[in-house]
Amino acid sequence: MAQQVGVGHEVVARAERGEAGTLTIDLAARIAAVLGQELAASLYPSSDPMRDRGHLALLGRLRARLPATLQWRVEIPVPLTGDMRSGDAMVTVSDGDILIEAETRVDDIQVVERKASAKARDLGAIRTVLLLADTRHHRRMLKDHPELIDRFPIGTRACLAALVRGLDPGGDCLVVM
Repeated sequence: MAQQVGVGHEVVARAERGEAGTLTIDLAARIAAVLGQELAASLYPSSDPMRDRGHLALLGRLRARLPATLQWRVEIPVPLTGDMRSGDAMVTVSDGDILIEAETRVDDIQVVERKASAKARDLGAIRTVLLLADTRHHRRMLKDHPELIDRFPIGTRACLAALVRGLDPGGDCLVVM
């Protein structure tokens, strides 16, 4: 493998042992390619995340529609050691916690759906609300991908009506506002 990567066998051995300063992004990518893999990386904030104004406004619009008595929390960290993910917001209803994942622009709905599902699982949420900004882009995306309704069967009106009463909407929600 070292020969195919273009380094000496001692470099690969040091990388395998996890010696500091050995494994660079470039070397990891080349090793991955030799093994028939592709290196992918994700970045997570290591301090207070900076939210864009649109994202905060979207969450604020939902919060304004809910009663002040409903428990509302934001930036809920995933309680797994070393995991830097967090849920955008969480509301507590009679049956448990509901994760709110807000998106101002979705380009890959499958990625958003997978991330939301994983966060809901890891945060112990009973439901997920995918909160989308009401834009032409999202309206077109929803028209082109009606299968999204299968994943998030409860619409905006029904979801908000249940949340206002402090109840579980009965399924994952797609809220556009």
